[in-house]
Amino acid sequence: MTAPSGWTAAHRLDRPVQSARNVLGATLDEHLTFIYLTFLNEAYEMIRYPMLTNPIGSTTLAGSAMGRQMLAKLIKMTKPVAEPTLAFLDFAEVDIATGSFLREAVMGFRDFCRNAAGMIYPVVANANATIEEELTTYLRGRNDAVWACTLDADGTANDPHILGELDVGQMNTIQLIAEHYPISAPELAKLRPDDKIGTTAWNNRLATLSAKGMLKEVRHGKTKLFSPVMEAI
Repeated sequence: MTAPSGWTAAHRLDRPVQSARNVLGATLDEHLTFIYLTFLNEAYEMIRYPMLTNPIGSTTLAGSAMGRQMLAKLIKMTKPVAEPTLAFLDFAEVDIATGSFLREAVMGFRDFCRNAAGMIYPVVANANATIEEELTTYLRGRNDAVWACTLDADGTANDPHILGELDVGQMNTIQLIAEHYPISAPELAKLRPDDKIGTTAWNNRLATLSAKGMLKEVRHGKTKLFSPVMEAI
């Protein structure tokens, strides 16, 4: 598995920091309690949202109420974009995130992005094994999935992987598209005639994966072209 490379800092909004705890020592003004960074690579921008919004407080994110508060902050900070953009939800320095928090904040933001901000694709970043396991358990019960990775301070994404559960056909589709992107449903039907899957069936499968945030979707004229959200799986 190889990771995408070439992330470079493009511009900063508010006053970004590499670590949410590395801001004015123990003093933190209210304006800095929610910070995000944007970076740029050759194909698209990325946004980085630190999930630890109160660095001098608890490292536990728990409960649906806190999750809804985080979701509201994420939505408020999210601006329209013209190009496919990865939104990294950075769990660095978070020790515990409960299923109810993850449901409201992470999956709520995923659904918001796919329905109201269609060019933004959330990715869980720097979550520890306990948090990934909690989110995976929630997702498996719903046949759902999200992308995850580690993210360096300079914006370099490593170890892209999928949390949750996809059926065999969906996973095979992602792997196929990773080898031939960008690609359309008619092109997939021509590429795999032995699968006996027609263009309509491919369209349905691609639409489902796009709705889950697994695939990027870009329209060129009347044609929809699909690519994996992360460049390696």
